[in-house]
Amino acid sequence: MQDTIVSYSVELLKLMGTKIATQVLYSQQNASSETRLWQAVVMTAFEDCVCNLNDKKSAIAKWEAFKWFHHDEDFEKVCYLADFDADYVRERYWRAVDQDVILFTPKQIAWGRYHEILIAYQNETNKKRRKELREQLEKQRRKVMHASHLSQMQETTS
Repeated sequence: MQDTIVSYSVELLKLMGTKIATQVLYSQQNASSETRLWQAVVMTAFEDCVCNLNDKKSAIAKWEAFKWFHHDEDFEKVCYLADFDADYVRERYWRAVDQDVILFTPKQIAWGRYHEILIAYQNETNKKRRKELREQLEKQRRKVMHASHLSQMQETTS
């Protein structure tokens, strides 16, 4: 079976820093397939966080990646499997937040909140609670549409 070489943008490698960039580039030839897989998970999550697209799929991927960076146990386990220093990766993440490289648009926030309510709705078994969640979903859907309208207005005025 032939190994696959994964490529990352120069911008992403710069954001991740020399330590991670060197590890990723070195691992293309020297690390196990499993290590490279877990490295790809970390890199993809970081890439999802810096994404500026407002479509539903991209916004939810960004929301989920953002939450993952804040979930210590899973995050640290994946970094360990990727042979990355979790503290260093998290430091690079917070640096990107501080430098406004990782920002959420109103529409991305609206999609993220919609997704959270949808998951709660799908997992709920109590009929009364499901009805309440369905109403919250409808309100949140309107917020997504309102955020879309605001984004379009900002684009036309700039």
